[in-house]
Parts: sequence; structure tokens; C-alpha cells
Amino acid sequence: MSQETRSDADRMIARLAALGDLRVWSVIITIFGDAVLPRGGTVAATTLARIVERMDIKPEALRVALFRLARDGWLTRTKQGRNSFYRLSESGIANFQPATKRIYAAAPALQGPWYLAVADPGGPDLSDAMTAAGFLPAHGGVFIGPAGAGPAPEGVLVAEGELPRLPDWLRAAFGPPDLAADYARLSDGLAALRADLEKGPPPDPLDAVALRTLVVHQWRRLLLRHPDLPERFFPRDWPGETCRARVLALHAALTPLARPWLDAEIGASEPARGR
Repeated sequence: MSQETRSDADRMIARLAALGDLRVWSVIITIFGDAVLPRGGTVAATTLARIVERMDIKPEALRVALFRLARDGWLTRTKQGRNSFYRLSESGIANFQPATKRIYAAAPALQGPWYLAVADPGGPDLSDAMTAAGFLPAHGGVFIGPAGAGPAPEGVLVAEGELPRLPDWLRAAFGPPDLAADYARLSDGLAALRADLEKGPPPDPLDAVALRTLVVHQWRRLLLRHPDLPERFFPRDWPGETCRARVLALHAALTPLARPWLDAEIGASEPARGR
């Protein structure tokens, strides 16, 4: 790779990395979900080090993050000679699978019919019980339930309907301004990356792995901050679904470039996942 091409890749990677704080433990979880689980689930520490190093994450930070993920039950570690290999634990997989479905979905999963639930304003706080029943807190004692939610605790007023008109206060509750601004920055960054990929030489396989990981990671960290609701539940001009389209398009574009490196370092991807 020429120095000019390397500089272009450095710039693209740095721009994506700057869109949000790269917590190393969270980046590792993104790598497992995006690249390791579809390839058998086991990865060498040296392979993880090469990926995160391309994002300018230091080896010391990686070692600390791997230790903490293993200590907290997310990862299991095995040794083969001097090499360490990691897998997501059973509990780690169980915790991550719902998020994985959201990350790669073509549309939000929660759909109607909807339930509008109102708790007694003078009664006890039922937030935990309502959340456990599948309802989403909207404002005060008001909750929204998707199809399949319930039953609500005793004393809660529940009405079923299509919710044809959603007030601005409800939209703002699910999509606050700071989250919308973060989505707008991500959307702009993804558009810039797509433009760079279309006008320049393709990145080499490891650079493509780093770029794809960052695309998914920055999307994941915003997506999991709000409920998996259709666009009409969010403020007008909500940029979340534009981001979704750009993430999926970039993932598809970067996958064939990243695949040779991932297949060689981790193993061939499962056909059903195609990653």
C-alpha cells in the first residue's frame, strides 16, 4: 500500500473514531458480534490486538479491557502455548444476541397494535414492573406497550389502539435533542466515508476491518440508547433511519474487502450471516 493510500485510510479511521468515545471493552464486544461469532466464536488475543491497534487503541488498554470482560463474565479465556484465545461466555452471548438483531435489522422490530398505559399518579412507582412487562416509559406514569406487552400491574389503566397522533412531548421523550444531534453527526460521518470509498482506492483488508468495526460500533452505541420503535415515534426529521440505511450500505460495501483478512485470521464466516 502506498503512503498516500495509507494516509487516506488513517484519515477515514480517525474520523470515524472521533465520532464517539471508544471504550475499549465496548469495541471488543462489537468485534465479537460483527466478526467473531459468525466465524465460530473464538479469536486470538493477537488478532484482536491487530484490529484495535489499527484504531489507535494501545495494547495496554486492550489487555485491561480483556481482563475486565473475563472477570465480569463476558468472556472466557483459554491458553494454547503462549497464545491466549477468547470466546463470549454463554451469558455474554445471551446478553448480546438481542442487540445483534437490532444492529443489523432493516427496520425497527417493535410494531403495533400499541397499548397506552397510565399508572396512578398518587400510587407507587411502577416503572420496574412496567418495564418487566414489556412497556416503555414515556413520561411520568405514562407508558407505551408494543404488541405482546403485558399484562400490566393491577391498577394501571391500559387502552389498545393505533395511536394515530403522537404529541411532540412523547416524540421528544423517545428521541431527546442530544441523541438526535449525535445521530446527525454520525450520519454526516457515514456519508463522508461513503464518498471517500467511492472516489479513492479501496482500503486494504485490515483497514476495511477497522472501518467496518467502527461503523457498527458508532451505530450500536446510539441505537441502544433508545427503544426499537418506528420512526414516527421520534421527533420530525429524525436522522436515525437515515443512519440505519447508511450503516447497512457501508457494511455491505466493506464486507467483501474485510472478508479475506477475517477469514484468514479467525475463520470462514457462516453462510447464514454472510459476514
